[in-house]
Amino acid sequence: MKENLKTLALIVIALSLFSLAVIELLKLTIPKENTFPSNFIENKNSAGPVQNMMNQKLDDPQKLTDSTLTSIEFAEEIFNFGDIYEGAKVTHEFKFKNTGKKPLIIKGAKASCGCTIPSYSKEPIMPGKEGVISVIFNSEGKGGVQHKAVHVTANTIPNFTVIEFKANVLDKKK
Repeated sequence: MKENLKTLALIVIALSLFSLAVIELLKLTIPKENTFPSNFIENKNSAGPVQNMMNQKLDDPQKLTDSTLTSIEFAEEIFNFGDIYEGAKVTHEFKFKNTGKKPLIIKGAKASCGCTIPSYSKEPIMPGKEGVISVIFNSEGKGGVQHKAVHVTANTIPNFTVIEFKANVLDKKK
């Protein structure tokens, strides 16, 4: 009987500690004001507070704060290559502008597939200036309609933006 009580007591203590940890985590991730933007659900590029926190490295000396955040605006977020033949390597440059008041730092650009290679400048983009993210799509082994995405992470709100492209890959020319 005493062993059961000890086990129950340990479970209660563990659950209490877990609950305290969850409460502390929520304090970090829930916005201070209780209002959300009117387009909170509809905007595909709006990361929630938990996603924003998960994308920050705890050992990163430069934390994202109001004094380091800026904004990015892409000329287009979706591009259509149209019809291309299998095996073609096509490139598109997604142009963007730093529309904020702080230098824009692209921290990463990750493609949804190994057939897509994004590249970008590692240098900060000053306020009002423009930059590009170049995307190369290799259609080798692909067929039909392709829809690929690149997740761009930066010191912006939200801290990531999704740019996409489409292509209709036709059989190789003979």
